[in-house]
Amino acid sequence: MCEMAREDERISASEISEYLFCNVSWYLDKEGAPRSKHSSARMQSGVRSHAALRRNYRATGKAIYVTVGALLITVALILYYVMTLVI
Repeated sequence: MCEMAREDERISASEISEYLFCNVSWYLDKEGAPRSKHSSARMQSGVRSHAALRRNYRATGKAIYVTVGALLITVALILYYVMTLVI
């Protein structure tokens, strides 16, 4: 049977990418070695960028749901109007 890996055993796509780029850096990161100031700054910048992208994605998703909902209501009202003309 296939069992799910524990959270600490899972490897993300970014970890694979980091390992392929520099396996020593990946190993040191896994072992908890301190990062350089430049590396830490880049990491924090990436975290902030991803957070902004996540907020924008969620806002866009909500806007799409509202637009589709309004469109469905409009179509329903048009169909109701047409049906009342026919009857």
